[in-house]
Amino acid sequence: CFFHYGQCIWRHIQENGLSTKYDDDDNFRLNVRKLLSLPFVPASEVIETFELIADEFDDEADTLVEYYEKTWIGEKKKQGAGRKKPKFNNELWHVYERVINDLPRSNNSVINANKSRKNHRK
Repeated sequence: CFFHYGQCIWRHIQENGLSTKYDDDDNFRLNVRKLLSLPFVPASEVIETFELIADEFDDEADTLVEYYEKTWIGEKKKQGAGRKKPKFNNELWHVYERVINDLPRSNNSVINANKSRKNHRK
């Protein structure tokens, strides 16, 4: 879900020593926020938008850009066109269609519905 998507990116920033850069570098912070907004971009535009954002990061952020690419959109294939499968399929984190259709952005509503049914059965 979208919440865990943001948590994964923030955890990667912390684990790779980029927290101070996030706090001190306005441009880096803005670009991270742009990455966090990709789930709200139409699916057909995610890769192109990612590439535009990736170009705005400096070399210090290469680990973040590489992580994002491998984990969320799939890295470019070395031979041929296209991309490898990402670690997480975009249906798990991409919420554009859900927002357009006024559906929940997370699975919390499903969890709550299950809890409600279990409590109702008692």
